This record gives sequence, C-alpha cells and structure tokens, in this order.
Amino acid sequence: MDLRQFLGILRGRWKFIISTLVIGTIATVGLVLNLSPVYSSSARVFVSTPTNGQADPYAATVFAAQRIASYADLATDPTVLQKVIDRLGLKVTREELAGDISATVVPQTLILQITAKASSPQLAQDIAGAESDEIVDLVKEIEKPADSNLSAAIVARVTGKASFNASPVAPSVLLDIIVGVLLSTFIGVAGAVLRDLLDTTVKTRQDVEFATGNAVMATLPFDPTVKKDPLSRDDTGSLSEAFKVLRTNLQFANLDASRQMIVVSSALPDEGKTLVATNLAVSMAKSGRSVLLIDADMRNPNVADLLGLENSVGVITVLIGRSTLEHAIQEHSTGVHFLGTGPRPPNPAEVLDTQAMRDLLAHARSQYDVVIIDAPPLLPVADTAILMTEVDGALLLARYGSTGREQLRLAVSRIEAVGGRLFGTVLNRTPRRASTDGYGYYGYGYGVPYEIDKGKVKVKFKDSETALSGTGRRAKR
Repeated sequence: MDLRQFLGILRGRWKFIISTLVIGTIATVGLVLNLSPVYSSSARVFVSTPTNGQADPYAATVFAAQRIASYADLATDPTVLQKVIDRLGLKVTREELAGDISATVVPQTLILQITAKASSPQLAQDIAGAESDEIVDLVKEIEKPADSNLSAAIVARVTGKASFNASPVAPSVLLDIIVGVLLSTFIGVAGAVLRDLLDTTVKTRQDVEFATGNAVMATLPFDPTVKKDPLSRDDTGSLSEAFKVLRTNLQFANLDASRQMIVVSSALPDEGKTLVATNLAVSMAKSGRSVLLIDADMRNPNVADLLGLENSVGVITVLIGRSTLEHAIQEHSTGVHFLGTGPRPPNPAEVLDTQAMRDLLAHARSQYDVVIIDAPPLLPVADTAILMTEVDGALLLARYGSTGREQLRLAVSRIEAVGGRLFGTVLNRTPRRASTDGYGYYGYGYGVPYEIDKGKVKVKFKDSETALSGTGRRAKR
C-alpha cells in the first residue's frame, strides 16, 4: 500500500475515523472523570553498618548495599503486610495492600524509599509510616546477633515522617485524555485500513476492469437530488454530462451497426440499472435519435413509475395479441418511446424465451435507431441471459461500495456463457463523498412458480389464462 492509497482510504472512510475518535474521546473523558483519585506518600529508611573503627568503611558500605536490596524485596512480604494491616485496622487483604506499596533503593545510596498509595492523603501517609516502621523492626529482628555483647551488623532507622501530599497522583486528567485521543485516532485509522483490506466491493475503475476484463465506459456520480427528480433533464449537471459520455462511448462500441439494441443489467438488485437505462434513453433521445425503452424486468417493473407512464399495457399485451406494438408504445415528454411489461406473468423467463418475443424485438429494431432494454439482474435469474442472444450487447452496472468483485466476475461469465457481448461496464454512484443514501428501486420477489406445457408458456392473469406458443401467435383462451 503506497501513500496515495493510504490517503484514499482516509478520505473514503473519514466518517468511520471521526466516529471512532469522537466515541473514544467521550469514553476516555467519562472514564477519567469517574475514576477515584489516588494519593501517594513516601517514607525513607536509612540502612547502615556500624563499624566502631574495627572494619573497613568501604567494605561495610558494600555489605550494606547488598543487604538493602533484600529488604526492599521483603517490604511486600505477607508477614510484614499483615502487621501493617493489623496496626492500622485496614479492611483490605494482603494481596490488595501489596499492590499499593512499593519499595525501591535510591541509586548510589543506602536509602530504602517506601511509597504507599491510598484513596486519601492521610491514609497514604499512615500506610507509608507503618510500613517503614515495620521494615525497621524487621531489620532489627533479622540482624540481631546471637551474642548479646555484639552489635548488629546492619542498622536501619526511619529518616523522617512520611510525606503528606494533598494533590492526587492519579488520574492525570490531561495526560489520560491526550493518550485516549491518540489511541482512538490510531484505532480509527487502523480500523479503516483493515476494513478496506477486507472489503471486496468495487470502488475504482481498476477494480471493475480487473473483475470484468472490460473497460469502464462511464462513472456516474452520486447525486442526492435523484430521489426527487430521477431524470437528468439538466444538460449542464454532472450526472447529465456523465450520461453524455456514456452515450458517446456506446456509439463507438458498435460502429458498424446502423441501429443498436442494448440490454442494461447488473449483477444483483439495487444497483441502479433502471435509472441508468432510463436516463441513457433520455440522453440518446436528446441527441436526435429515435429511442425505444423496453421494460423487460417483468418480476419488478419500475421504468413506468420513473417516467410517470402506464405499465398495464406492454410486452405481454403484445405477445398475447391484445395489442399491436405500435399501440402499446407510449411517448414521453423527453422524446423517449416506452414499452412497459404489461400484466405481470408468473413465468418471465419462459415468456422471454419464445419466438413471439424474438419477433417483437426484431420489429422494434427495425423501427428505432436505438432500443434499450431494462433487464433483471444477471445472477438471481436467467431472464437477461435469454435476452443476450437477441441484442447487440450489454451494459453492465456496478455500484460503488456495494457490488462485489466476484459477483461482477460471475455476471460477466453469465454473459459470455450464452455467447453475448459486453459493451462495457458503468460504475454507478461514485461518491463526491461516500454516502448510503441513493436511488434503489428494488424489492425483488424472484422464484415465482411457472408452468411449461408442451412447448407453450402459460401466462396466468387474474381473469384468464393465456398460452404463448413458440411461434408467437395468439393461442386460444
């Protein structure tokens, strides 16, 4: 990971980092302010070796230095601690008291410093004083010679009264808050990097191109106004400009064709394919081309709602002979001609895989410069794979931060498996800043049961049952 990638992660996941920092800071402040203050007191014990002029002073000093380290260890001996507890009447265990007492040898000296911590300055002073007294008594007991006429080899005495400090030594509010802020920042940044490393969704053109093996024909920016006005009517807007780029690239994708039939799909639902198909049709109509937009997503049709047109008459109506193609087509104010799905069948895949549907598409191709088909997602159902054999190529949608690389790869495999052509991909909802708001139009209910009867497709309606034959002729009711 280079610096540019790292900065990109910070820019893309700044909300997570800031949230972690804020939560960590609040938690640190709350914890620090609720901690009980801790007070400290120190007492000093001087250890010496009486020479009486009979021993080498240097040797006596070295001997005392060796012994004082042992007494530092004995400061937390259970016997000594119990005597301190009994002396002060403390309601603590020896293990708890041991955690509040420390004994260290002052460097280059024969002084043993006893430090005690407690919940009040007076109690800390009492514990330090009692502990130092017990150390002195311990030295006397241990160093007492067997011959009463001889003096002790080591003598210890308290050098003064234990200190009294009214200011708590912990918590250090400012220092603890600074540490908490720094730790929260580190956790936020580390978490952002880890989330990015574990994230398998597409976020860059390189991600999409690597997964599909095809070029990205356009990147469509996230536009929060799409919910209110899903059609890119403004020729100067960033989204409108992106569709102009897509329109131009599609023209170059199939230069030899005087007429184009394009299917727009995605790997999974809620990737914005309906909005892209509709706006692409509007953009092409603005360029002066005759455009027919067909809603072939019979499981969850949404184009009619987007355009504000009727969906009761459409593909199914034409296939069963209730209407002609010309009469079923509606014209939108943008110049786009629209063919809805009509009544929803229980067996969409079988409806699409009929000669009647192939004839309808061939007729539509002959009448329009461009035919754009809004098809269901590729992975949940086989509908789009069926259509791929009748169109010039497909436009595959990938949604920023949502579509997985593996899902995109499988969608391309579906297209290639039926001999279809992928014109290119579109990376949708690329953020000016990452956002979870957007324009999804799905609530899929795939898996509706269907029936196949001797090569005929039964389409069930509320008031009747009609069969579509393989030749596309209207069958008897």
